[in-house]
Amino acid sequence: MPNPCAEEHPVLLSLLIEVLTDGDVFVDVGANAGYFAVPIAKIVGSSGRVHAFEPAADVAEQLRRGARMHGVEPWMTVHELALGSGDGSTHLRADPEHPEDSTKRSLFMWNGPTVAEVAVRSFDGLVAAGAVDLSSGLHAVKIDVEGAEMHVLEGMRRTLERERPRMIVVETIETHLRRAGSTVAAIRAFMRDLGYVAMNDARVARPLELNAVFVPA
Repeated sequence: MPNPCAEEHPVLLSLLIEVLTDGDVFVDVGANAGYFAVPIAKIVGSSGRVHAFEPAADVAEQLRRGARMHGVEPWMTVHELALGSGDGSTHLRADPEHPEDSTKRSLFMWNGPTVAEVAVRSFDGLVAAGAVDLSSGLHAVKIDVEGAEMHVLEGMRRTLERERPRMIVVETIETHLRRAGSTVAAIRAFMRDLGYVAMNDARVARPLELNAVFVPA
């Protein structure tokens, strides 16, 4: 069965690749096996850096393996943890209807089987602690975390205000966001407050229904 969100991924990847170049820094939150992280690591090259966040040990290992296979491992850091608005730990659960699909795992799914207990950190905290080095800046961000997108944004607000990435891609699925206490409207309001606007459909190859692409206003 086709995955409507996955069908938008090639559009999102091409938009990100357009704004990134050699030496840039990309942050991929919810990197999974590396659909975005690996090709973008090739774009930013050995003088750039990709910070990929994937809390599940099995998928993080797939990501590392893919990075090795494509020769980009030296400049990709795989952070085996979840991002949120603060620090702690929680259960990562599988979708009860699709337990084998690692892309549907969520921190805000109460009825699915537990995959693992995972560490949660705020991105701002990791930067302040030196665990994420942004001395070369931050040029683009992608966030796809099955509903926890607002929590991630709140935890990286200071960094986004300071670094002003050229593009921020956020998955915006209303039902997923609601289970984590947020909405698409709240995401858009948060981004407007940061000084970002959603790229209109005229600049996108096909209308985006399940993701939003934000650029500085």
